[in-house]
Amino acid sequence: MSELDFFADLLATGTVLGLDHTSSLDEVEAVLGRVEDPWTPPGGMLLDFGLVEFGWHRDDRGSPWSVTYFGAQAHRLAWLVEDGGVEPRLVERYGPFRSRPDAGELLGALRERGFPLEERPSLNDGCAEYWEPTSRMGLIAESSGDVVKVLGPQPSPAWLRFRGRKQTFESYAGHLVPLSEPELSAWLDEREPAGPERADWWHCLRGAAGGPARWRLAKALDRQAAERGVDPPDEAAVTLVRNLVRDGADPSEAVERWLAAVPPLAEAERLAAVRSLAPDEIRLSRRLRDQIHDLRTVLPSTHSPELRAWFALRSALLGGGTRES
Repeated sequence: MSELDFFADLLATGTVLGLDHTSSLDEVEAVLGRVEDPWTPPGGMLLDFGLVEFGWHRDDRGSPWSVTYFGAQAHRLAWLVEDGGVEPRLVERYGPFRSRPDAGELLGALRERGFPLEERPSLNDGCAEYWEPTSRMGLIAESSGDVVKVLGPQPSPAWLRFRGRKQTFESYAGHLVPLSEPELSAWLDEREPAGPERADWWHCLRGAAGGPARWRLAKALDRQAAERGVDPPDEAAVTLVRNLVRDGADPSEAVERWLAAVPPLAEAERLAAVRSLAPDEIRLSRRLRDQIHDLRTVLPSTHSPELRAWFALRSALLGGGTRES
């Protein structure tokens, strides 16, 4: 094991020692320890453990903390290694860390694992950026080849790929707001692109439909995305649950749709218990963990024994932190 295994685990699974953006503050501190003097800007908190960093947010003092981003600030290794400041739990798991991990070696290690990263447009001069679409972890590397940071979960790079067209999508959304569902469907039939840019086009259109003033349009686009197969059935069901809860409606039928769309609970329990997973099993575990978190967030209490069993499984999926085929 080496620091390349740490970074590869982080990018492929979206976890640090089994922790991620779905973890609670207590769970993070139980593994990485307490930060005695965290930085606490208004509504936020930054936990700097050394190499690993977690950013948090809450709406008010009575609300629980939720993770806004997490990952590894690899550029700190230049002094952390020299001063012996790499987190002991990481050294225990992965062995000694080098001060300058090489991005080329890391990308190669990920390809060997079955996780080739997608290069995305960079907003940082002199740097290259990559991401893993399922874990949504992003990698920034300097032109010298040094890994700078691995942080996530990152938003889709769709807007970067459609750079300069934000006003176009805003215009689309404004035009679509008053349309009936059949008129919206006809408009989509005429303009929806085919091929590899389809998912990004939908992401930008739905992003432009965000906000309270366009809530009806946003829900209509969610329905259309589900019907047209833009969203897979499990993801569409989670979106429907969220929309119904926001409207104050009963989400039970949507929850049943989700349960029907995901693998049986016994299969998920097997994924959580097995140490060595194939790449597709890692991706499935990542999707399930994210979806369980999303459902648990909008359904904080449930009387469904099956759903409670799924909620209890969340931290065990990818909980070992290293999942290699």
